[in-house]
Amino acid sequence: MKKDVNNLAKKHDFDAAWKTVLEAFEMEVVELMFPEIFNEIAWEMGTESLDLELQEIQKEIFDKDSAEKIISDKIIKVRLKNKNSKILFIHVEVQSYSSEEDVFGERMFRYFYRIWDKFRYKANDKSDIAAAAIYTYKGQRGKDKRYVYKLPELESEILVYNFKTIDVERIDLETISEDNPLKLVFKMAKTLLETNSEDEYIYETKIKLAEELVNYNKVKNNEQIKALVDFLEYLFLIQSPELEEKYQNYKKEKGGALKMTVDQIRKLHYKQEGKEEERKLIIMKQYSKGFSVEYIAEINEFDVEYVRDILKNNTSEINN
Repeated sequence: MKKDVNNLAKKHDFDAAWKTVLEAFEMEVVELMFPEIFNEIAWEMGTESLDLELQEIQKEIFDKDSAEKIISDKIIKVRLKNKNSKILFIHVEVQSYSSEEDVFGERMFRYFYRIWDKFRYKANDKSDIAAAAIYTYKGQRGKDKRYVYKLPELESEILVYNFKTIDVERIDLETISEDNPLKLVFKMAKTLLETNSEDEYIYETKIKLAEELVNYNKVKNNEQIKALVDFLEYLFLIQSPELEEKYQNYKKEKGGALKMTVDQIRKLHYKQEGKEEERKLIIMKQYSKGFSVEYIAEINEFDVEYVRDILKNNTSEINN
């Protein structure tokens, strides 16, 4: 007997939810996880996501089928300002379920040494590696912060591998900058852990967060606003068709960030923060130095059309 697909319960896709965040907020993730090195990175040289290389590493650690299902991990390749533009590989993993003690820590170490083997000497600069984990589930089981390898016969540890961690359940949101959109991301994730699983509570909580998202103005581009909207959709699943329809009607009626274009959000943000003139001067200065429109948009994380509009409206100032 076939099941009625309309009666099948929706399931959380935490991997997809966090993948959208890791893709859209690369700089913000590094700023939050590694504030000590954030300003040492030459962001103007761009970043590179090593998704294919990561999948190859995962196949070495897991079986083939499991590796293809793990999508909420990321390796970001950047270059440092000093040290002759030395390469830094940043590995970030999101863990949405508990495991036995030391299991996850050992997995992080296995990622580390495979990244080390694969990339450290590839550029002849002894490339550096940093790693971080984001725990998104309740309880403390399996939330390792390091991996220790030791033989019982020996007094000292043979190896200790440390990595940065953020625990969504325990994070103090006040420690995240108001200008970093990840503050809203972690608020959503933390709220999910605190919310009753019944549909009525999910619906009410989703509306409250959507209200905040409607007036949110800290995003830099279309990808980021879409990631925030998608993240809310992925995390707060409404099973009831009636409540889901009610929520969809709310989105249509409310508009705001749920429907607003990123240009409208940006203009609102710049008007409130008084940064429109500052952005204009940056674009004009870079253009006068011969930078292309596309390159200016890329290094500043602006939309190409936004850069073109600024230049079009200020051509006389550039020529003078």
